[in-house]
Amino acid sequence: MARPTKTKELKGRGDASAKPTALPGGGGGGDGGGGNAMITTIIAAVAAGLISASVSAAAVYFLVPMVVNPIVDQAVVRIAGDEAGAHGEDELPAVGPVIDLDEFTLNLSDPDKTRYLRADLSITITPNDEDFGKLTGEAAHAWEENFHHHISHYVPAIRDIVIATLTKHTAGELSTNEGKESVKEEISEKVDEVFHGDHQVIRVNIENFIIQ
Repeated sequence: MARPTKTKELKGRGDASAKPTALPGGGGGGDGGGGNAMITTIIAAVAAGLISASVSAAAVYFLVPMVVNPIVDQAVVRIAGDEAGAHGEDELPAVGPVIDLDEFTLNLSDPDKTRYLRADLSITITPNDEDFGKLTGEAAHAWEENFHHHISHYVPAIRDIVIATLTKHTAGELSTNEGKESVKEEISEKVDEVFHGDHQVIRVNIENFIIQ
């Protein structure tokens, strides 16, 4: 005799006793704990990176000048010392008295028309004398009087040099700065020849330079 078959109870889809299937990683429905933890970790990493960069920048800002500035200062001192030594090896002669040659009124060598030059000239020299610049008081005053008496014998020859040098030029040549400097150099060289080493011309001074 066949046994009676038991009727199977079917659970409906809407049965409240059905349990939801758990998702791997604990990411069950509605639970946001895992996502929040990940965001917190990212923010912490970014903040740590920013702090590290700020500390590095501050170190560079404060430490680099402490290292570089002493090096630069040493270089500047070294250059200044080298320049001072270079000037010391080639010292310029001391500037001495000024010989006043008074005013000159001269005809220039312009061929087409007569042109005149009027100018005041003087010459700054340095004497070849060991006592120059070392004496004081009455001794210095006596030296100066003797020097001017001595140099007065050179004045006529110096004036002749100035006249011969200026009158061979035209108004156009003497109107330029290059022309004036060339004339000064020529006068200086010729006056040094007259001094024969007793004195040295430092500068030729031209004032009230007028061409008519």
